[in-house]
Amino acid sequence: MDQTQEVLAAEAVRTPTQQVANAQLHPVGRLASPGSQGAKCMPTPAQAAFATRRALKVGGVVFFVVVFALALIGAPRPIFDEKETKANLMSALFLVGLVLVVLEDHVGVNKSAIMLMVSATMWTFLAVGFHPHESHENHEALKEKFDDGLKEVGAIILFLLPAMGVVESIDHFEGFAVVTRFILKVTGGRTEPLMPILCLITFFLSAIIDNLTATIVSLKLLRHVAGGDRHL
Repeated sequence: MDQTQEVLAAEAVRTPTQQVANAQLHPVGRLASPGSQGAKCMPTPAQAAFATRRALKVGGVVFFVVVFALALIGAPRPIFDEKETKANLMSALFLVGLVLVVLEDHVGVNKSAIMLMVSATMWTFLAVGFHPHESHENHEALKEKFDDGLKEVGAIILFLLPAMGVVESIDHFEGFAVVTRFILKVTGGRTEPLMPILCLITFFLSAIIDNLTATIVSLKLLRHVAGGDRHL
C-alpha cells in the first residue's frame, strides 16, 4: 500500500509539470503575433499572378455570356436601338477578346475559342439590333447585312487558302532557303536585327504581291529563322 501511494503521489506531482512542458512545445491556444498573421495573409507573387489570370479568364467569359444572354432575350431595348451605346458595346467586346487573345499563354484559353465566342456574341447582338421579327423591311436589312459579311469573309478565305497552298509548295521545295541563309548570315544568330530585316522584306514584298501573301511569306521565314524561340 505504501509503495502504491508513493507512486500515485509522484504521478500527481509530475502531471502539472508535463502539462506545462507540452504547452510550451505545442502552443495551440497561443495567439499569433501580428507580424506572423500579416505574413500568412499576404499572397505570394505566384498566387497573385494565378489570381489575376483566373480573374481575366472568368471576367472575359462572363462578359461574353452576359452580352450573349441579353442579345437572346432582346432586353434592355435601348442598348440595341441607340447607335452610340451599340458601338461602345461592340468595341468593348472586341477589346476584351483582343486582350484575351494577346494573353493566351497566361490566361490559358485558346485564341480560336475566344474569337469564336467574340464573333458569335457580336453577330447575335448585331442581328437582334435589326429587330427582324417586327417588319419585313428589318428582316431584309438583316439579310443584306449577313450577305455582305459572308461575302467579305468568304473572299478572304478563298484568297488565303490558295495563297497558303502556294507558299507551302514553295517552302516544300526549299524555295526560301536562299533568303533564310541570307537572314541567318546577316543576323549572326542574334534576334535584335531579325524583326527590322523581316519588316524591310515584307515592305518590298507587299509592293509586288498582296499584303496577306507577303505576311504569310514573312511568317514562314520567321519560323525557319527562329522556329525554336517560342517568344517570336
